[in-house]
Amino acid sequence: MRHLRLALIVLVAASAQSSLAATRPIPQFSEVRQAVLRYFQARRDYRPGDLITRQTIAPLLGQLQQKGLPLPDSKQILESVPSDDGFLARQLATPAGRSFMRQVARYPDAYDRLDRLSRMPRGEQTVRDLIRGPDGYKMLQYMTTTPGGEEMGRMLSNAPGAGDFNAPTGRIYTVDALLAQLEKSHAASVKATRQPKRSTKRAS
Repeated sequence: MRHLRLALIVLVAASAQSSLAATRPIPQFSEVRQAVLRYFQARRDYRPGDLITRQTIAPLLGQLQQKGLPLPDSKQILESVPSDDGFLARQLATPAGRSFMRQVARYPDAYDRLDRLSRMPRGEQTVRDLIRGPDGYKMLQYMTTTPGGEEMGRMLSNAPGAGDFNAPTGRIYTVDALLAQLEKSHAASVKATRQPKRSTKRAS
């Protein structure tokens, strides 16, 4: 049911965007950035660096489209964000998980490592143990900031489900990552509006 609601939000937003596209110019990206930051600042439990989820950003994408940002890739953006009922989002939503999240958020690609770790054999239990442990965040610090952690990642890459453990997953975990993708979408939309339209008239 939740996925159905998200799909309906995207459809409604797309419909609103198409009806406004002819009358509203594409906003400057600085306006888009400010709208995104205001949206998250208004959320009572949000802090910079927190994990974001699909249910959280679906209304935001609709608002941006209503402001004139086309976002033809809104579906792909949503699919790149962790789902609210996925393992990582559920674990980091608990009191212990939230504290852990805000400790590891300072480290580069920490969410990518946690995501990959959770997909390995017994990985979900390992993530739970890191969250519940008194210094679990130090393992993420080690993995992401030290040569030894990089070597550990190369070894873990041989495990089933780990993929290239040290590489980013390509998913969108934070507001900063969302803004980076929105900036690409904005640039593509602006470029498309500047392309000369081809004439459909036949030469006489």
